[in-house]
Amino acid sequence: MIFGSVNVNYKGLGYAPVLERVLDWLKDTDLKSLEIGRHDIDGDNIFALVQEVTTKKFEDTRPEAHKQYLDVQFVIEGQEKMGFLPDRQTEPVVEAHDDKDLYFYKQDLADEGYIIAQAGSYAIFFPEDIHRPCCAVNEEPSKVLKVVVKVAMKLVD
Repeated sequence: MIFGSVNVNYKGLGYAPVLERVLDWLKDTDLKSLEIGRHDIDGDNIFALVQEVTTKKFEDTRPEAHKQYLDVQFVIEGQEKMGFLPDRQTEPVVEAHDDKDLYFYKQDLADEGYIIAQAGSYAIFFPEDIHRPCCAVNEEPSKVLKVVVKVAMKLVD
């Protein structure tokens, strides 16, 4: 997992070129003007999902992971708490949606860490990262405008 801000120079940090391309797109695009929904950047290889969500109490969220795509979760407006932990292959998948590349884990995971993502923040979650998006900061639900950029792992390898 990588956590940062597009307002800080991310060039030269050793990111894969495709990740720099995605961060450049996030920084240079007027994201507030995009309609809610899918926006292709490079077809099914790289696409953005613009979402308006209401954060939830921690106990109402579920940890998830993906195998075919990595997530670049970017907050446009608002703030959200996100959980994360490495997938040590000790936690079983409790619900799998292979067709959506979406795998859910049990609610209570040991050693889960947290970040608070604010406008301009990005979190990059790789397939080996279990993550829990859309958690309310201070347990108070709020509206968040965000974009999740999906990057096919074949571009990162």
